[in-house]
Amino acid sequence: YGGSSTFCSFSLAMAEQCLRGEELRARHQAALLKLRKRALQERARAELAWLGHQKRCLENLQDSKGASAIATKQHKILRELKQEQAEIQHLQNLYRAAHQERKLLLKQQREILMMQHSTAQLQEELHGLAG
Repeated sequence: YGGSSTFCSFSLAMAEQCLRGEELRARHQAALLKLRKRALQERARAELAWLGHQKRCLENLQDSKGASAIATKQHKILRELKQEQAEIQHLQNLYRAAHQERKLLLKQQREILMMQHSTAQLQEELHGLAG
């Protein structure tokens, strides 16, 4: 009986360690997606600023065709930004859902191990009373 109790305690500690690891991975993943989103926004802002400068220069030169081409590029950048932001949001939702599912599974495993541990202790007590 003692070996079973030790194994349950070890398994419970492993489940706790897995749960802590899962929490850490989730925080890292969230931080990476935040950084990706920020970098995406900064890149788009810089590209739009550069194109805005080019457009103003072309407008000053009264090059309406060139300014129109720049405006098209600006719209394309904004469209791509929205698409990539939507992709990042989708990934965040997927990671969040997967994290919650893994966390729930680990908690259920922990509860099972705790029940097994309690059962092993009761069996030891009964064995002690019977012996």
